[in-house]
Amino acid sequence: MSDEGGLRLGVVDCGTNTFTLRIVECGADDDWHPVFHQRRFVRLGLDSFRSGRISPQRFRRGLDVLKSFRETAGNFNVDHYRAFGCSAIRDASNGGAFVRDALEAGWDIEVLEGAAEAHWIHLGVADSMSTHALGDTPLLTVDIGGGSVEFIHWTASEVLGRWSLDLGVARLTDWIKPNDPLLRSDIASVHRIADAVLDPIVKAVAQHPPAIMVGTSGAFNTLMALQQPDAAWQNPRVADAFDTGQLRAMCAALAMKSKEEIQAIKGMHPDRVPYMAVACALIEHLLDRFSSVEQVFRSRHTLAEGVIVDGVASVAETGMPSSDWRPFSA
Repeated sequence: MSDEGGLRLGVVDCGTNTFTLRIVECGADDDWHPVFHQRRFVRLGLDSFRSGRISPQRFRRGLDVLKSFRETAGNFNVDHYRAFGCSAIRDASNGGAFVRDALEAGWDIEVLEGAAEAHWIHLGVADSMSTHALGDTPLLTVDIGGGSVEFIHWTASEVLGRWSLDLGVARLTDWIKPNDPLLRSDIASVHRIADAVLDPIVKAVAQHPPAIMVGTSGAFNTLMALQQPDAAWQNPRVADAFDTGQLRAMCAALAMKSKEEIQAIKGMHPDRVPYMAVACALIEHLLDRFSSVEQVFRSRHTLAEGVIVDGVASVAETGMPSSDWRPFSA
C-alpha cells in the first residue's frame, strides 16, 4: 500500500513478443492512477510456432524479465497482482514448465484462452474511448499480437462478437519465412492465410458494419509514433486518431521495405523491426477486408488495462479486489 493509503494493483502480461508490467493505484474517486508501466521485449515465441516449444534462450529471457518485474513490484509496494500468459505459452509443449518456473520466481500465471484474452482487451480499449460520443456506432477492435490477433465487434452499449485468430506477426513470420524485403508473393501468403480465417468474421460484422477500427499493441503504437511524433505526450488513457489515408500509405510503404531500411527510420524501436513489414501488410489487408471502416484510432490500452478496470471496479464496490487477485509479498 502506498504512503497515501491507496491500494496498489499490478498486472503482468506475458505476451508472445513483449512482457508488460503495469502498476496502478486505486483512487478515492473510484478511479485508477498510473504508478509504473514497463515493456520488455522477450520474443518468447521466436521460432516456437514451427518447433512447438519455447527455445531455451527465450525461456531464460522470460524468467529473467519476470524476476526483474518482481523486484520492481516490491519496490512500488504492490498489494495484489494478476499475471497472464497468452498465445506463445498456451501453444508451446513446454508452456506448462514455463508457468511452473514463473511460480518459483513469484508470479502465478493464468494462461488465457483466446476468448478470455479478447474479453480483457475489450474492457481496456473501451475504457479509452468516449462511449458517450460514440453513440451506437459499431466499432472493431484489432489487437495484433505476436501469436494471435483478437477482434472485438462492439458498440457503446454491447459486445456483438469476439474472436481470437492465429494471425499474430511472429506466428505468420514463423510460418511463411518471408524474404527481406517482402516479395509480393510473401504479401500474397499473408493475405491467403488471413482470408482463410477472416471470412466468417467479415460475414458476421456485415449486419452492423464497423465504421471505426481501434488498433492496439505494438504495430499500431509504432505507426502512431511515426505519424504523430507528439502522440507520446498525449493522455495515454484516451485513444488517438490516425489520418486514415496516411495510415494506409504508410503501411503500404513499410510492407515493402527491408529490415535495414525500417531500422533506419527515425523513431523506430529496434525490437519492432523484425515483424514490422508483416504487421503492415496485415493491417493494410484488414482495412481492405473491413471496407466500411472510415476512421482508425490507436488505443494504448489492452489486456492489462482491461484487468485493471475490472479490479478497480471490485475495489470500489467491496474495498478489495476479487479473489482472482493474488496477494503480493515482496
